[in-house]
Amino acid sequence: MRVTDKSIANNSLATLQSNLERLTKLSQQASSGLKINAPGDDPAGAVKTLQLKGTLKDNDQYARNSVTGTAWLGQTDNAMSSMGDVVTRAHEIAMEMANGTYNASDRAGAVNEVTQLTAQMVQLGNTQVGGKYIFGGFKDDAPPFSTTGAFTGTEDAVSINVGDNTNVAINYSGGKLLKGTGGGIDIFAELQKLSTALSTNSQSGVEATLNTLDTSLTQITSARSDAGSRMNRLDNVTADRDSANINISKSLSDTQNIDVVKVYSELANQQTAYQAALSTTAKISQLSLLNYLK
Repeated sequence: MRVTDKSIANNSLATLQSNLERLTKLSQQASSGLKINAPGDDPAGAVKTLQLKGTLKDNDQYARNSVTGTAWLGQTDNAMSSMGDVVTRAHEIAMEMANGTYNASDRAGAVNEVTQLTAQMVQLGNTQVGGKYIFGGFKDDAPPFSTTGAFTGTEDAVSINVGDNTNVAINYSGGKLLKGTGGGIDIFAELQKLSTALSTNSQSGVEATLNTLDTSLTQITSARSDAGSRMNRLDNVTADRDSANINISKSLSDTQNIDVVKVYSELANQQTAYQAALSTTAKISQLSLLNYLK
């Protein structure tokens, strides 16, 4: 078979073009640090990269939601702890003033402290995080409790999305917690009963608040336990998400990042091969019929 000068030239140019394309691709990878600089470099890898990046982006949003939830539940726990202290102190006053050795003057003197405890409970019921009232349900832009303890919020659960199909309620109903909505104890009413019994020097009235104040403390403690379990759930979800992110990031790195040593080694070899191809092509192009005749 006769090999013509044109065939030789075409083959040389094809080899040169192939070497140049490979050299260009390796140069891009070395410069960017990425295996995939265009979808055509690796269509399947490009799709996988987009999916992994999308998952990490979603997880970043879930993480921000978790931070918000942790702040709410943390402040909820602090407020409930102080609410428990208020009820405990009210029970101590009732226990002391139920003693028959105290007279009307003694009991009247305790009224002021109960009034202050009531005001403190209102303040705790109007606790805020980031300008939002955490015990107000969906109505979180205004104080849910009036100065008399009347509840003006809603009973709705405020939930956040912390994962695929995973939602966690981060609030607790102020009405259920302090007003006994749904069959509990109206703690503000019990504090008022204690205040009234003290001011009227009713020993039996003071004694009558002891059991209900005990129940009030249990009501707050149970709510605090519920809030704590949600906090634990957030912590577990966060730990699982952090672990998943490590694996996803590794997979993303394996998919899109180059092996630096390998790529730079291949780049050096390809540069040598390209230079050799250029030299060979140049020599071939100088051949002519006269060269052959010689």
